[in-house]
Amino acid sequence: MTANPSSPWHDRYSAWLRYLTAVTESVNAGQSIPLGPSPDPMIPPPGKARPRRPAKVVYCAPHPDDECLCGGLPLRLKLEAGAHVTNVAITLGSDVTQKERRRRELECACRALGFDLVVPQGGTAGGPLGFERVNKKTRDNEPDEWEEKVRILSEIFDREKPDVVFAPHDDDFNTTHVGTHYLTFEALGHHIERNKRGPLPLVETEFWHQLAAPNLMVGLTPETVAMQLVAATEHGGEMTRNPYHLLHAGRLMDGVRRGSEVVGGQGAAAQPFTFAELYRVIFVRGRDVLGPQPGGLILNPGEPVDLAKIVARFIPG
Repeated sequence: MTANPSSPWHDRYSAWLRYLTAVTESVNAGQSIPLGPSPDPMIPPPGKARPRRPAKVVYCAPHPDDECLCGGLPLRLKLEAGAHVTNVAITLGSDVTQKERRRRELECACRALGFDLVVPQGGTAGGPLGFERVNKKTRDNEPDEWEEKVRILSEIFDREKPDVVFAPHDDDFNTTHVGTHYLTFEALGHHIERNKRGPLPLVETEFWHQLAAPNLMVGLTPETVAMQLVAATEHGGEMTRNPYHLLHAGRLMDGVRRGSEVVGGQGAAAQPFTFAELYRVIFVRGRDVLGPQPGGLILNPGEPVDLAKIVARFIPG
């Protein structure tokens, strides 16, 4: 580059180059932070005391680490509202030889978040190693196998009695993420019908493909994001394969860019915080999906999170 080093253009260019260099150095600095699983249990500090009847949150994670990387709202509900959060590990990945490793890492990650963990008995014989072949191909071509998975997950819902369930949306690119959406929806429908429950909120998450119409933007403090990263890096094998944790903050920053207008309304002012996760709240009533009330909701990181208020904002009239 041959620009005049004293020109206004060069001054501005140099300032932005310093900024980008600092961002790159920050990402690279994360590589020196040790990965897990840790030899000693990672126990988070106690959050807010649980209310007499804490909300029950069930997170259906297609793979180990999704509960960390997309679980900002469940974590806030636990820390700030005393919710009881259970992570249901739909699969432990597709590589049978790595399932035990991934289960050990997942146990450490859930401990670091303060989440309970359920691993379904539905895969390889000999122990709870999660489901296998959770995808639309199995759903379409192997109805007996699929219905057995639905039965097992619906019985987990019977035991947990969730007030809200989290799962990926139906276009989240990865075949297991998409399969987890349909499995969760169908199992939740069975649970609702069998227990004669009213409509329950299903909060759709995004990771591999953006939600087409998110309606909930949840701001996260740096402290909350740091807790996510402590837990995510307990998945040491996965973070070595693909360092999702190093770019996690960048994904949440982009959530603020998108959510400010996609959730807040086209032309709305940018939100004055740095990190946010985007979700879509819908409702399940038996075998049907009930669309939410139109519009969006933005939760500031400093604003108390209240599941009842979130549900009330979106529940159909």
